[in-house]
Amino acid sequence: MATLTQKSDSISYNPPSESYWTLSGVKHRGENQTYRVFGQMTPSMTQDDLIEKYGLKIPNSQLVWALTDRAYELRNSSPNEAERLRNFLRQCFRQRSHTSSRAIYMPEGEIDRAAHNYGTPEQYFLDANLVGVDGRIKDIPNKKVLVSILGTDDVGKINKVSQWVNGTGSSISRVNLKPNSVEVQRTVGFYANVVRLGFGCGGDLAYVGPSLRVERIE
Repeated sequence: MATLTQKSDSISYNPPSESYWTLSGVKHRGENQTYRVFGQMTPSMTQDDLIEKYGLKIPNSQLVWALTDRAYELRNSSPNEAERLRNFLRQCFRQRSHTSSRAIYMPEGEIDRAAHNYGTPEQYFLDANLVGVDGRIKDIPNKKVLVSILGTDDVGKINKVSQWVNGTGSSISRVNLKPNSVEVQRTVGFYANVVRLGFGCGGDLAYVGPSLRVERIE
């Protein structure tokens, strides 16, 4: 059993039956927190069904990125555990994984919103200009959208983490034009291939896919 739980800044890995990594010092919503990342994804479901079944164990997009960022930061102090987690995260992203976040696109004159922990008692909203062009994040004109989705707009750091976890730069995809009259809701998730790591903000609500499972350690 590999474990580094005695270090204050570390990743520990517990092998099966229920394997998980424990990450300390995860920066999420202004706090340093400790989380478990379970070593098996959920079955493929719609976002609504995943949230109904697993609740807050389905991480929002900001938390997914905070966990990935923290694993990157600990790659030297916990190299074996970080490498296992890197491979797992890459596998998850390449399966086009769900989160508990949703992009809410509003008609002209109204501000869009990112909903996190959607459908749970801990749901929260962030106002943001979500509509825009698709493309590499270093090229998009309004990088503040990244804060609402990832919790950061530090493009240099995002791309370093993306290179580490997927061997590529990162891109965003989303709704490109404001809806005509009523709001349009889309799921937020991660996708990856040999070309890019993508932050998808235009997922169909009927899309069936898996998700990471996490648990906050109080």
